[in-house]
Amino acid sequence: MEADGKHCKCEFSRLNYISTKLLPIVIFAVEYIAVLIAEKLSLIIQHNLPGMNGQFYISDLYFYGIIPLVFIFFLYYTKVNERFILYWETLQRTFYAVLYSEIFCVVLLYLFKTSNYVSRAYVVIFFAMAFICLCISRQLLIKTCRRLNLMKEAVVFIGAGKTTQKIIDFTRNNNCFGINVAGLFDETPKIKDITEKYHIFRDLEETKDYIQRYKIRTVIIAVPSMEKERLLNLIEDLQPIVRNLMFVPNIVGMPVFNLEVKRLYENNMVLLGIKNNLAKKTNRRIKRVFDIVFSLATMVIILPVSIIVMIGIMIESPGASPIFKHYRVGKGGKLFPCYKFRSMVPNAQEKLKAYLQKNPEAQQEWQANFKLKNDPRITKIGKFIRKTSIDELPQFINVLKGEMSWVGPRPIIKDEVHYYGKNIQDYYSVLPGITGMWQVNGRSETSYDERVKLDVWYIRNWSVWIDIVLLIKTFKIVICKKGAY
Repeated sequence: MEADGKHCKCEFSRLNYISTKLLPIVIFAVEYIAVLIAEKLSLIIQHNLPGMNGQFYISDLYFYGIIPLVFIFFLYYTKVNERFILYWETLQRTFYAVLYSEIFCVVLLYLFKTSNYVSRAYVVIFFAMAFICLCISRQLLIKTCRRLNLMKEAVVFIGAGKTTQKIIDFTRNNNCFGINVAGLFDETPKIKDITEKYHIFRDLEETKDYIQRYKIRTVIIAVPSMEKERLLNLIEDLQPIVRNLMFVPNIVGMPVFNLEVKRLYENNMVLLGIKNNLAKKTNRRIKRVFDIVFSLATMVIILPVSIIVMIGIMIESPGASPIFKHYRVGKGGKLFPCYKFRSMVPNAQEKLKAYLQKNPEAQQEWQANFKLKNDPRITKIGKFIRKTSIDELPQFINVLKGEMSWVGPRPIIKDEVHYYGKNIQDYYSVLPGITGMWQVNGRSETSYDERVKLDVWYIRNWSVWIDIVLLIKTFKIVICKKGAY
């Protein structure tokens, strides 16, 4: 319920309730059409490849029936359409759903000989087309539903604190099917943003009647600090009358991306497992292979841009080397020469020292972040290459040498080690990165404490998918020139 002066109005309506009921049917129809389009496009592309001569075909039963249904099953099995899911995690689940579906369909086509032969070209093309069509169709559906304010699940929250606010923000800031706050119950609400926007019911005893009266299907208990006995009583009261009952356990701050749940059914107990992926040699090797392949693949772009930048630097700063090395702390605490394009005047240190002595405010800014927003040492071309992060391109040499990774914690200098405190061992355990969590979350605008938290989160939650996502986000941020100076 949303507060409107002294009056309250329900955010959820009968129309929204009906549309939510229809959501599975709508999703089924959209996914079915997306798979058909992918099949058709793949056939067109495959038939136009040199030497194919349109030999490959699929029977109508498989084309219009079995193949789309197999894909829809695996999309359901991998839970692609969950409401509380990151957009990038949706892409990952879609990828695996398409992979499983393709393998299953190829086996069916081969075993039952429903085609004259299984075209390897078609399999590869269809994989790409299916992934693209499903991702695009899902985003179009979500954007349409958000614009029309449809398909939102009515949710009752127990707790009106920071946890509730974070959950609401999550559903609004990610490309997933949204929620409507149908009710907030809290005896002692403390968050001003929530109390000003929503009507808060202060009597928890009303919760059960309210849920049954408005036929609420989803309830979230967002009070991590709630006493165990009270939580159990709430669960016992509410579970029989709702379809989805969720609660936030008291593990806020722990690395949850790689969290595994082990169910000990006989003892009515769960074990929470936290994996450290980068502790495994196999994963470190995969990350290293990824770094090398990505470096070699991007050299086509990096080398021409680097040559142009070096010429510009040599023209603006005659006699100065266009590339300089600055020693940073690497894996295991060892120092290594971190390469960058020169973006400062040759006598940078002397100029910085004189500037900080004359400007106490700049001295405080430097001590806090080891950066200056208006740095007097930076050249004209230096401002451009820093704003676009082109100054960091030579670090691909560090990547090939095994001193850095494309994605990782921000490479720090010795004077910054003490800021990490006990988390410095996390930093020492991996290679620093050209980009990372700090780069896609504000870059120079983030505080130092936030940088440390972001670095530690990345190290403890690493996956190949996270690296891919961060590289894509970095490219987007660099294009927008956001947060760098």
